[in-house]
Amino acid sequence: MRKRLWLSILFGSLGLVVGCGGGSNSSGGSSSNPSPPASSTTNVLAITIDGGPTATQSGGAIYTNGVFASATICAPGSNSNCATVDHLLVDTGSMGLRVLESAIPSLKLPAVNASNGSAAYNCVSFVDGSFLWGPVQGATVTLGKETASNVPIQVISTSTANIPTSCSGNNLSEDENTQSSLGANGILGVGLEPTDCGSICESGATPPDAYYTCSSLPCSPEFISQANQVANPVVMFPNDNNGVIVELPKLSGSAASVNGSLIFGIGTETNNQLSSSATVFTLVCDSFTTIFENQTYSVTDPQACTGGSFIDSGSNGLFFPDVNNSIPVCPSNTPIGDLSSFYCPTSAQSLSATNEDPNNTSTTKKTNFTVDNALNLFTASSSDAAFSTLGGLNPAGYGFDWGVPFFYGVNVYSAIDGQPMPSGLQNGPWWAY
Repeated sequence: MRKRLWLSILFGSLGLVVGCGGGSNSSGGSSSNPSPPASSTTNVLAITIDGGPTATQSGGAIYTNGVFASATICAPGSNSNCATVDHLLVDTGSMGLRVLESAIPSLKLPAVNASNGSAAYNCVSFVDGSFLWGPVQGATVTLGKETASNVPIQVISTSTANIPTSCSGNNLSEDENTQSSLGANGILGVGLEPTDCGSICESGATPPDAYYTCSSLPCSPEFISQANQVANPVVMFPNDNNGVIVELPKLSGSAASVNGSLIFGIGTETNNQLSSSATVFTLVCDSFTTIFENQTYSVTDPQACTGGSFIDSGSNGLFFPDVNNSIPVCPSNTPIGDLSSFYCPTSAQSLSATNEDPNNTSTTKKTNFTVDNALNLFTASSSDAAFSTLGGLNPAGYGFDWGVPFFYGVNVYSAIDGQPMPSGLQNGPWWAY
């Protein structure tokens, strides 16, 4: 039972600074045109919603609506110095593979350097104050049967030593560096951008609090080339590297588990063609517009990329403001813990919202959805991991977050910024469903 939103410098769920300008970023992915459609299943990665790695452990917790997949991680150039890691959270709202050090204890990977020539460390922050810290290292990453070489990944450090306060907020207890605190063995970010930070972390007046070097203490922020930033592994595939499709079956109510597929590429194979029924939404700051309860949630400042609404498999519910205060929020002191991020209406609420292309307001699509009482859902179905009617309150200024319940029964396409698209499809970033 968790809600996760990216904060700070990542593109991620909040569509921040670097996503405003469109498709100029690159992190070493193939620049050739996508291959012509061919019949293949090599571009399919199995995904599952099964409660996460601690669901079956004594004293463990169910990660509600967490979408998980496995990856094989190898030292560059090696076929034997490898580890297969399961229960990586599939997140279309962030970029890059981030894996717990404890999940790959015997795997030795080479350091990736920041611009000053010292080993780079990465800090990732979330809206709730939690964070991830660890070195950037190079790896070969295989997802299903697709392999990306020399991918900069973040290894989430087991140790809390030397974490700068600008990353931790002076609260090391918020470091989600264990399986139990993260609820996963890592995060597989396959979102809209090639890297997690782009040009803002490459040069400028002052490096942001995203990448650090620790050759002298305390660790201090440092610029890093885009080629060395934590990268979306999809753009580094030789083929099928221009986007992903999340396919989950329709769900009514709840279920113990749900299985689906993450399809790599858009328009590159017979199994990833854009459906004729799908509506394409181009984006501003990696966000679009949602109109709900007569309120418009769109990017209010294209320079700062504030506001905006987004589709995000890393968020486990539909999170949105309730300006009419018509939906009660759950209490923080329930028998199963703090549920104050979720809604607890007295009866199921049938709602609707309209998504709109911020660059073409005539492109719209209405979505009907239901939000039910989270406490009742969790207690009535204590062994279930998948819920189609889970919703919660989004912080002011963060728009409408179309999380995992939106994905049930809807194929969601995410086209990556700057990656080549087949003839007839416009360049990313865009969403379609």
